[in-house]
Formats: sequence, C-alpha cells, structure tokens
Amino acid sequence: MKQWIKAASLSLVILSSSMYAQAADAAQKIGYVSTGQAMAQLAKRYNVAEKLRGEFKDRIDELRGIEGKIKAKVDKVKRDGELMSASERTQIKREMASLESNYKLKAKALQEDQRRRGAEEEQKLVQKIRKAIQDVAKKEGYDIIVDANAVLFASPKDDLSTKVISAVK
Repeated sequence: MKQWIKAASLSLVILSSSMYAQAADAAQKIGYVSTGQAMAQLAKRYNVAEKLRGEFKDRIDELRGIEGKIKAKVDKVKRDGELMSASERTQIKREMASLESNYKLKAKALQEDQRRRGAEEEQKLVQKIRKAIQDVAKKEGYDIIVDANAVLFASPKDDLSTKVISAVK
C-alpha cells in the first residue's frame, strides 16, 4: 500500500509540474502587428513617393524631352514626308532611331535606379518599424510579436499596429 501511495504522489508531482510548465508557457504575452499597414502609413507620412519623384525629376523631364523630339520627328515625316527627298527621310529615320535608342537606354537606367532607391527607402522604413516593435514589446511586456498575416485569430487588444506606428520617430 505504501508503494502505491508513493507512486500516486510521485505521479501527482509530475503531473502538477507539467501543468505548471504549461501554465508558464501559456502566460507568455503575445501580440501582433500589421506590418503592411504600418509600411503604407509610414511611407505616406514620410512622403517617400514624393521624395523619390523629386530625386528623379530631372531625369524624368529629360525623357519627356526626348519623347517630344521623337513625336516632332514623326509629325514632320507624316506632314512633309511626301515632299522630302529620300536622303532627308533617311536622315530623319536615323535621327528617330538614335533618339529611340537613347530613350530606351535612359528609361531602363531610370527604372533600375528608381527600383534600387525605392528598395533602400523601404529598407529604412523596415528598420524603423522593427526598432519600434522592439521598443513597444519591451514597454508593454510582450514576449512575442508576430505579423498580423501569420495570425488566424487574435483579440483586437493584442493588436499593436497603432502603437508601433506612433512609436516610429
């Protein structure tokens, strides 16, 4: 009988310690942040699109100028093509081909530079958001913060999105 009591008490101790471990695990405070929403709002706040447009304005204007020259040449060929000599038409077609080639080269370089700068600005925002998430988590006592896209269900009280957005300096 003593053996049975010892075994029962030992199993109770083991069961209670595992329940305590489960309770301790359940006691972790978990929150979530909608990083997509945060990125969109912060990009708007910092006028990222406007900043990039201003940065590339001269190059965009240059491309528009080339477009205007091409259009003027096309209009000239349509309007005066019948009256031009063969050498004049050939000269204009060469000029148009040169302008188109120059346009394509500059447009491709501009797109690549815009993409690169956009990624740089996005990375800056990501770093700011990560820092803000860490600050809010420490301040609010959260053990784990996950992206809202990874959450199937959560209480709205654990949504830290607005706190994180306001914490970004």
